[in-house]
Amino acid sequence: MELMMTSSIATRGSDCGELVLVPTHDQPAATLVPEQVNDTGVPQRQFWETEHTRPDFQPSGDAAPELVAATENYLGECLRHPYLPVSEIRARQFARIKELVELAYRDIPVYRAKYDAAGFKPEHLRDYDDIGKIPVITKAELVAAFPDQCVNRKYKPENLFPTRSSGSSGQTLLIRVDYDAVITDTIQGVRQFVMQSGGNYRAEDLLAHVYTVPWWFDSIGGDYPTAFISNLIPPARVAQHLRYLGPKILSLYPSSLDALMPHVDEFRASLNLAVTHSEYSSRAARQEWSRQLGVPVLDEYSSEEATRIALEMPDGRYHVCEDTVHLDVLDPITMEPQAPGQSGIAVITNLLNEAMPFIRYVQGDYITQPANPVASDINWSQIASIDGRLNDAFINRDGRKVPAGSILDATYRWMFDCNLHLAQFEIVQRGVDLVEARVVLGADTPVARLHASVAHLEDLLAASLEHPVRVQAHALEVFPPRAGKRRPIRREMA
Repeated sequence: MELMMTSSIATRGSDCGELVLVPTHDQPAATLVPEQVNDTGVPQRQFWETEHTRPDFQPSGDAAPELVAATENYLGECLRHPYLPVSEIRARQFARIKELVELAYRDIPVYRAKYDAAGFKPEHLRDYDDIGKIPVITKAELVAAFPDQCVNRKYKPENLFPTRSSGSSGQTLLIRVDYDAVITDTIQGVRQFVMQSGGNYRAEDLLAHVYTVPWWFDSIGGDYPTAFISNLIPPARVAQHLRYLGPKILSLYPSSLDALMPHVDEFRASLNLAVTHSEYSSRAARQEWSRQLGVPVLDEYSSEEATRIALEMPDGRYHVCEDTVHLDVLDPITMEPQAPGQSGIAVITNLLNEAMPFIRYVQGDYITQPANPVASDINWSQIASIDGRLNDAFINRDGRKVPAGSILDATYRWMFDCNLHLAQFEIVQRGVDLVEARVVLGADTPVARLHASVAHLEDLLAASLEHPVRVQAHALEVFPPRAGKRRPIRREMA
């Protein structure tokens, strides 16, 4: 899944949050030994691309008791939800959506204005079918409304978890998530891997994320531990770190998994499952990776706005996480329900986040619902295919393809590390050692800060490409119009 971008970099608190990173020192693969520990005497479970570029934060574990208590109260119910009768799943969805609509109309100005303009009132929601009456909202509207018009003023800013979304559109949306939503999301993550592993996920099993930043929490009171490997690290070294860690489950971008394939002998012995997320991958590609790894490789459809949307199960079918989101598939022209079997635009309602609600939000991806869903003991609705989200890989001097996910992660890290608010961006490879960063700056980011930060982006890209890179940064007033979605990470060279 797309882990919430500031998970450890900025969790509870401001953009430099309080619940933060465990400092570690990434070392050459040859020095990694099982006895390696960090400064606290704990075996190392976080690996950054270089000591020079890792964020300078200190750890904090103040949230662990609350997470443990919530897990004890909720995990059993969470695990039962997919198997409830369809009527009960829908009744629970409708009740939650009604609560969120009432909250949004009362407390979130952008929703109240939109609903009033459309002549819609919360009392118009009388049954499940009325959900389709709720006006949709777009990313552009929430970008324009942030923060005063779309963040719930009942929450203190310092108590919210910041994250952001850009995805394949290249338009940045700042997001705020409440603490209860983060805890629920973490527990639902346990369920995800229980289900995708066919029940073969235990509290002592290690889950490794190859990603931008670590997950919100590194364990649940010591159970369900997680490890982190920076996605900027070249694949050969990632494989060495995985060999040291010995995880049972591996979670990463499809492009990152593809880049690891030449090194599978380094790390596959410990694995039971690999899960891809955030980028498009074909079923054929996942089956080939599965063959090489010797374990299932399954997909996760997710976003920053919605968290988990749907999970590919061991039988190869995607099921929508219906206590996490409500999903509509609409005709992109009429915005009416799309016929099953036909590709339509995904519109989601996040059922967790009350700090910054996403209610009937146009996700922007194209998906297809099955014309004839296959019988299953999982009573969540199904997705036949996910039809969008493609990015380009970069190529280094040796001809190695550097996954688009690594370049996107470098961009995210650049923004967070240098406190850049980029309203939109494009990172374009013009030559093997020349990259153009074209950005539209947020109102609170001066041009001088952009130019002062270029050296850091060069360092991050050099860590991924394994050679020096020159970055040309250009601040634009607006991006010129173009057909279709803007692909923010792409290669434009021979």
